[in-house]
Parts: sequence; structure tokens; C-alpha cells
Amino acid sequence: MKQVALHQWHKEHNKRIAEFHKNHEMKIQRGENGNGLLAKWEIFFYNNVISPLKK
Repeated sequence: MKQVALHQWHKEHNKRIAEFHKNHEMKIQRGENGNGLLAKWEIFFYNNVISPLKK
């Protein structure tokens, strides 16, 4: 893969990842990310670490 093509692919990939993280954060805020152990840990971490840092 040529460097220019790889660079373009990486830029598009980063946009997709950023959009995914934004949507995932909204799901965590609404409590729609599930009820498994990992989902509970994400909710706890978001509410006690990430959210206070944004204020």
C-alpha cells in the first residue's frame, strides 16, 4: 500500500473511531450500553472519573 493511500485510509479510520466513541459515550450516559460486568464498569468509570473531569 502506498504511503498516500495509507495516510488517507488512516484519516478515515480515525474519523470512524471518533464517531464510535462519541456514540458510545452517549449510550453510557443514557444507560443503554448493557448490563454486563464490563458495561457496569464503564458506567461506574464514566460517572466517577470522566464526567467530573469534564465539569
